[in-house]
Amino acid sequence: MGNNNKIYNCGNYLRLSKEDINNSDDESSSIQSQRMINEGFAKHNNLTIVKEYVDDGYSGGNFDRPAFRQMIEDIENGIINCVITKDLSRLGREMYKTGKYIEEYFLEHNIRYIAINDSYDSNIGDSMLGLRLSVNDLYLRDVSKKVRSSFRVKQQRGEYIGSFACYGYMKNPEDNHKLIIDSEASKIVRLIYNLYLDGLGITKICRKLTNEKIAIPIVYKKEPRGLKVTENEGFGIWKTSTVRGILKNQMYIGNMVQHTNEKISYNQKRRRRIKEEGYIIVENTHEPIISKEDWDKVQKMLKDKSYTPTEKNFDRFLFSGMMFCGKCNHTLGISAKKTKTAPSLYTHCNHYLRKGKISGCTPNRLNYHLLEKDIIAFLNEIGEEFIKHYDLRNLIEDSIYIYNRDIEEMEIKLQEVNKKINKKINIVSNLYNDKLEGLISTDVYKKLSDNHEKELQQLKIEKESLESRLKRFDGISKEKEYTKCRKAIEDFMKLKAPSRNTIKNLIDKIVVYDKGNSKEVQIYFKFKELEYIANSLK
Repeated sequence: MGNNNKIYNCGNYLRLSKEDINNSDDESSSIQSQRMINEGFAKHNNLTIVKEYVDDGYSGGNFDRPAFRQMIEDIENGIINCVITKDLSRLGREMYKTGKYIEEYFLEHNIRYIAINDSYDSNIGDSMLGLRLSVNDLYLRDVSKKVRSSFRVKQQRGEYIGSFACYGYMKNPEDNHKLIIDSEASKIVRLIYNLYLDGLGITKICRKLTNEKIAIPIVYKKEPRGLKVTENEGFGIWKTSTVRGILKNQMYIGNMVQHTNEKISYNQKRRRRIKEEGYIIVENTHEPIISKEDWDKVQKMLKDKSYTPTEKNFDRFLFSGMMFCGKCNHTLGISAKKTKTAPSLYTHCNHYLRKGKISGCTPNRLNYHLLEKDIIAFLNEIGEEFIKHYDLRNLIEDSIYIYNRDIEEMEIKLQEVNKKINKKINIVSNLYNDKLEGLISTDVYKKLSDNHEKELQQLKIEKESLESRLKRFDGISKEKEYTKCRKAIEDFMKLKAPSRNTIKNLIDKIVVYDKGNSKEVQIYFKFKELEYIANSLK
């Protein structure tokens, strides 16, 4: 191992996953064994361990581990400048992210990294590092495959494998793979079904449960996400998707329904929904909460219920996904109410729909048919003005003037953002010093620094966006931008009835402001030329 005169304050990182625990052939992987190996190495090489980090029971497939995150925070704060692990697999088994930490992050932060059993020292390097990481990655893939296969067998046998029991049930203390009825939560499930069978809509059921301060499922089950809920005095706000999911779930008629989602990849936490035909359903595995007769009635009512746009018919309306509430900035949805002639369409604030008055917003209802008609007429007017008054030469000259002005505005904005970023960094640094000097507690420091870090990340995103836009602003792009704008207008004007694609090529977003007895609609275009024409027509 390499040696020099630099003083190293070392972090002793220890990790043990559940798979390692089950592997009886490798006793040296235990936390105690890792500690002895690492401490013995440090002592023999005159290295000082200033802090220990232990992730016991965490997979090497991802880096969302509490002790690892703490170690990274300490690196950022200059507490340690060397990391020691028993071997490379203790740091991580996923090849790309592990390699990125070793070959990029540690090097950029001047961190020495030592993996003892793999004879790796970043001060010396190792041409075989990629191969070693590949072997660890293959092991991770193999373990993941075996675990998935084991889970599928259990699911097909009707054994429950979830971390938390389905709402309304609890795990049987005598067998965690069996479910028994939860006397308290099952009352709420029955209440939801009875209210719906009595004709109360899903939205009204949500408001009733929220107003009566009935804890939402993740709060009731004390899931980690539920512990962070603060809305409605910590009881949470019932969502229509939650209630609809309960009304459609076969679990409540005694059928075990599993494999409804799966991990995107063996090395990621993100999951994706599986189509219903891919579910693993085993009938009559536990006591039902709802009778099959009532469940069938509810399914028929759900199917016959008034039409509401869903993802499948998302493209049904020209402005779906493009409209936003001017008060809360959330999307506006489109609801339909059946009439004797044709469905009556109106907008609604999705945030208000989910949370009601607690959202602090308004319903923001507006006749969608009239809105669509007015906006199309306005676009036609803008298109006619564009073609009538702008020729290629003049518009390019005007565009160059406009873009030069925009560049100046963006450069000024970038300077302001950089100042804000530096200010935030100083605030976080001062908070840390205050914590070290005992002026504020660790809890206060964490709370304040977390808030500032979130704002700092938003500022950095804004900075990247501005820098990216500035790079695109050159003479050629100005002319291309004009040509693109002209084509979008011509495509729109050619059609008797505009399509979503032609609309999306012109409009960035539509914001509806609820002024009580009136509404104000603001259209944001994708081209500056159209913005100026629109303003001149007002």
